Amino acid sequence: MQKLGPYDLLDVVGRGGMGSVYRARNRETGEVHAVKLLLDNFSEQQHFRNRFESEINALIKLDHPNIVRIISFGQEMGNLFFAMELVEGSSLFQMQKKGHRFDWREILAIAKQLAKGLRHAHDRGIVHRDLKPGNVLMPIDADGRHGEVKLTDFGIAKRFGTSQNTGDNLIGTMDFMSPEQAKGQPATARSDLYSLGTVLYTLLSGKPPFTSNSFEESLRKLTRVPAPPISSVVSDVPPSVDALIQKLMAKQPEKRIPTAQALLYKIDEVEQELIETSQAKTVVPQSSKGGETIELATSFDDLTRPNTSPVADNPGGGLVKSSPRSKRVSANEDTVASKDASASESKAKSKRLVDYHNTVTDHLRAQSIREVEASEPGLKSSVWLIATALVSVLGLAIWGVIRASQPEPADDLYEEMLARKGSAAIVEKLAGEFLVAYPDEKRAEEVQAWQKNAADERRYTSLLNRLTAQSTLTNGSKLSEIEKQFVEINGRNAGNKDSTAAKLAALIAVQNGIELSEGDELCLAGAAFFEKKYRSEARVELQDKLHFIRRSIETAKSNEDSSSRIERYKSLLDLYGDENWNESDEGKEARQLMDFVRNEVGDK
Repeated sequence: MQKLGPYDLLDVVGRGGMGSVYRARNRETGEVHAVKLLLDNFSEQQHFRNRFESEINALIKLDHPNIVRIISFGQEMGNLFFAMELVEGSSLFQMQKKGHRFDWREILAIAKQLAKGLRHAHDRGIVHRDLKPGNVLMPIDADGRHGEVKLTDFGIAKRFGTSQNTGDNLIGTMDFMSPEQAKGQPATARSDLYSLGTVLYTLLSGKPPFTSNSFEESLRKLTRVPAPPISSVVSDVPPSVDALIQKLMAKQPEKRIPTAQALLYKIDEVEQELIETSQAKTVVPQSSKGGETIELATSFDDLTRPNTSPVADNPGGGLVKSSPRSKRVSANEDTVASKDASASESKAKSKRLVDYHNTVTDHLRAQSIREVEASEPGLKSSVWLIATALVSVLGLAIWGVIRASQPEPADDLYEEMLARKGSAAIVEKLAGEFLVAYPDEKRAEEVQAWQKNAADERRYTSLLNRLTAQSTLTNGSKLSEIEKQFVEINGRNAGNKDSTAAKLAALIAVQNGIELSEGDELCLAGAAFFEKKYRSEARVELQDKLHFIRRSIETAKSNEDSSSRIERYKSLLDLYGDENWNESDEGKEARQLMDFVRNEVGDK
């Protein structure tokens, strides 16, 4: 096939299970696009046609720099096709296959761009369900500069609330799907965020977190076994990046970052923390390149933003072809999936044989989104509803003006502080608002303690960042011995928090009674703060591990046959067999339980 609708097909740029993608030139406009064609052997099978049409329907609703943009769609001789912007570059999978090593700076930039694209899709009710490195395209110009990534392949995307395939008919790619998808449960926005976490993990480590020789073992690991922290696989990943990926890959959806917008907030926090750590443009050594130094960008978007002027009409940065200026064609109501589900097969077949080609205009996009909104339960398209909505909006605007001068309710401020415990600056600000507005509230004393702790964390983290940067620049020659110890001990925190806390306690004890400089006194105060923080975090981590071990053993004893029970015990040994448990009550119990597991496994 050399022609398809208004396109001359130039060459194949990709093949998949259902279709092929061609580089193609529009004869009317001269522009080059990517044209995706449903393969001949699937064209007469309604299931595959529906899936292909589902991708067209999803893409029509989406118009974002981080999502490949659909341009037109049509049918010729019964063959469905659609045209989209041509991304000159490679998928992240292809880049890895060719030997590219992604570092944590790159994956943070990629995570932010994909989060923006997912937010756009989720806001329009679309769940991708198959996010993986092969479905993320990286534009590359002739000089090798990277643009912003683009999410593609919405072939199995679904609207929220629509029917999902369940049971044995799994939808998605096993290495990157969420645990709930693997169990045949409906996919949600949090499912896409889990897959995004898995993509980031894979880009850093070079392989997915769970690999196995059998489907059953892959399914078991995906649904039951926590992924090892990325820092245990890649040594130079900052703790905050490690924690971000772990949060995205939580087994239970409710424990993940809830939305793509919340993820963007979290990435901003991580970036700010890392920028403060590096003192913005401080030169730091990069151990993986034999003494070479790098400069940390003030903005993490600078890591992937091209240094060229963007092409007109392309908000993504100018590394893809712009949208066509072709004439508008009215939408054919029979083009994407038939709206009459009861029509006979012969009638549907005669419709499918009609050739057409429709340009995706802004009007068609808006109409498609309105149809989605109108299809939601209880939503009626009527003049009365529109008038009521306008009155409501006006009322809300007036109420907002009045409400803006009033403080947030105490419960809302309190809950927001609980939710943002990981950000000291935000907690400190919210606590200040709470105490000014509600000084006599019953929780004021607790909030005051949070405010002090947040202020201390911000103060001593800033001190540690400054000393770490100074130590790097001067090789420690400008620091006192106490300052050196303070920096060195805290630098070990990625390992054992109990051990780090013990070292800090020893640093404080050995200086007891000695007259010190103001700077050294400040370091010891910081050491006391971090010692308490690390011990608290270590205890919470230990309690989580202990709960997981208890639950795994109870499940093995009550629900599994001998072979499965031994396999579960072996998995526990893989996870916690080398753990150095502390001497707390929880640590002793964990040690006893793991001894029990070792005895059960024995030589089996």
